[in-house]
Amino acid sequence: MQNRTLIPGGISVIVALAAVSVGASVSCSQAAESESRVDVAPQGGSSQGSSGQGGVSNTSRAGSASGGLPDLAVSMGGVADGGEGGSAVCDAQVREGQRAPIDMYFLVDSSGSMADSVSGGSKWDVVSSALIGFLQDPRSADTGVGIGYFPVKSNSCSKGQPGCFCIPIINLCLATEGGSCIANDYATPAVRLALPPQTATVVSNITAHDVGGGTPTRPALEGALAYLSQWASEHPERKPLLVLATDGEPAGCVPGNTAQDVANVAAQALAGPNAIRTFVIGVGGSLVSLNLVAQAGGTDHAFLVDTGGDVATEFADALDEIRGAAVSCDFIIPDASSGAEPIDPGQVNVSYTPKGTSIPTRVPQTFMGDPENCASNGGWYYDDPQSPHMIKLCEATCQSLSAGAIQVEFGCETLKQPPPR
Repeated sequence: MQNRTLIPGGISVIVALAAVSVGASVSCSQAAESESRVDVAPQGGSSQGSSGQGGVSNTSRAGSASGGLPDLAVSMGGVADGGEGGSAVCDAQVREGQRAPIDMYFLVDSSGSMADSVSGGSKWDVVSSALIGFLQDPRSADTGVGIGYFPVKSNSCSKGQPGCFCIPIINLCLATEGGSCIANDYATPAVRLALPPQTATVVSNITAHDVGGGTPTRPALEGALAYLSQWASEHPERKPLLVLATDGEPAGCVPGNTAQDVANVAAQALAGPNAIRTFVIGVGGSLVSLNLVAQAGGTDHAFLVDTGGDVATEFADALDEIRGAAVSCDFIIPDASSGAEPIDPGQVNVSYTPKGTSIPTRVPQTFMGDPENCASNGGWYYDDPQSPHMIKLCEATCQSLSAGAIQVEFGCETLKQPPPR
């Protein structure tokens, strides 16, 4: 983690979440004396820019990446409602910010059924080929990648488990099929996430991997998410997610390996401090229960690939959709440059401009800056109020960005949500 220069109650620089490089110091006051002036009404209101047209003047915006969300625009200073006594005087410094880069961890089913034939070869042939194509796509160049497989072979098992042979008297049990049912066995990846991304290493590992065994999905997901959670804690400047690819329902490792058990693990990761999402791709028929896992993991539905069709193309299309949906709504607070003025985190504001209009609407910070207060109204909050690295948008606000743009104003008192009722 990079070292940061912070002062009590302040951030080293202000968040200027942008897709363009800017570095100007802009002052604004009650008088409309600057071309950079931005008049932002309280939430639900409107403003009139200095250009004489409604909206934000002298604001640089960038469109969204293919399939992704628009970048946050930079407002070059502004006048905002300062509470009692009228408008506040802003003296803003602008710095470039960026979305948190994505890390994708692939948990891939390599059970014996992946050797079944489909159009273009075995399931494993077409799935691994599509995955390699995705990783080698130039659009994935900046994405961190790691991979793990299930089942992991194990020599031990517990009495009563399918495929477990136990020798009486000496109480020695040996696994004859399936794979490990112990979550910790899946917490060590075949290829770990690394910076810079080690895509070639992952590709080589996929090429050399063999198939065989059962489908211990719950322990595999539990172990993989434990690893990914540790990675996320060590790299708060990045945004990790997991892609589960499987060709069947969970099997073996009973009890505790139903689709609901798998969904519960995904839900825990989503509700955890790193809010890790789980995407799901199912290859085969009768896999509707995988939707339960995807929904619990915060990704709405599983991508189901029909083995009677073009499996390679459908699997590749699912990966492309995941790439678009995976765009982060976390924005890095840049480090201070030499001579930069420290900015009070209590004087940062975020506004949303719907598509087709030029009238921004304030998006208040969540009550007490707590993500638990996001609710359906959205908002934003810091990752760590005491030592912030990022601005994080609530899910409702993040989803709305597909049809609008975001601006960040700073130097005036932060607008906050009222206490929840």
